[in-house]
Amino acid sequence: MPKTDNNPQPVEEDLQSSAESGAVPFDFRHSNQLPNSQLSLIHVLHDSFVRTLTSSLSLTLRSFVSGNVINVEQLSFGEFSSRLQTPTCIIYLSMLPYDGFATVEVSHSLVAPILDHVLGGNGKIDSELDRELTDIEKGMLEGFFRIISHDLTEAWRPIAAISFAFDCVETEPQLSNRTARSEAVVVITMELRIGDKVGMVNLAIPSITLKMLRHKFDQQSTTRRTGSPETEAAIKQKVADALKVDVDCALVGSRIRLSDLLHLKVGDLIDLGIECDQRGSILVNGVPKFRGEVMVDGQKQTLVIESAEVHA
Repeated sequence: MPKTDNNPQPVEEDLQSSAESGAVPFDFRHSNQLPNSQLSLIHVLHDSFVRTLTSSLSLTLRSFVSGNVINVEQLSFGEFSSRLQTPTCIIYLSMLPYDGFATVEVSHSLVAPILDHVLGGNGKIDSELDRELTDIEKGMLEGFFRIISHDLTEAWRPIAAISFAFDCVETEPQLSNRTARSEAVVVITMELRIGDKVGMVNLAIPSITLKMLRHKFDQQSTTRRTGSPETEAAIKQKVADALKVDVDCALVGSRIRLSDLLHLKVGDLIDLGIECDQRGSILVNGVPKFRGEVMVDGQKQTLVIESAEVHA
């Protein structure tokens, strides 16, 4: 009968020996991690989204709205939802033609002034919501939800034709079953200011969807790298075409000691040692650019360019 080993080696020792041999264990929990280059483009893309959203909300709420992107990070949906307050306002957006949902969490510190504006107020309320939204309030906020979905669709248009559409709203993040808790997501944290009220908006997008769009992000990155120098050169050329500069002619004269220059007074005569046929320089905005010979043409003095100034 074969002898069995009742004391197998711990898994930790196997991992340690693998690491010492140069092998790195694969962590399936992070299989959908995105490269930093793609995260940077996602940050830039949602900077544009925030600018558009604040403009839309300023017009809709008739109040000054500003905002900015705070952070972009990769988490599991369980980690993301555990950070959220309870209750809160969670919006689910479908992402046609892709499967899954984008999740938008709006803090109650923003929901209260938005509701007040919708009801005709000025948004200057002292209290915050410390309860779940009622069905009537959810209906009143649908216009706000649709603005978010519309502006997200427009912001993503340069990357991919994703149609974000409002699906439903929930209040308990821990009870959500739209997205598996183990699913990897990219979380974009944004800060919005409505009047004197400040709150956070968190957007979670499934990493698997973003991974499917990686080649489109690569194309966008290539376009940005190749397009920027050409655009910059075109702007410089456009500005240079209409640019006006000061052009002067300076005759090269004698030299003077600094001590003599400091003691000059009104009525002193300075011998520059200049003859009208001597050489002079053309100065552009005070910088010598050309040298030439000064000529007299009737009552006018001109300079015939002989060479360009050479500077070390």
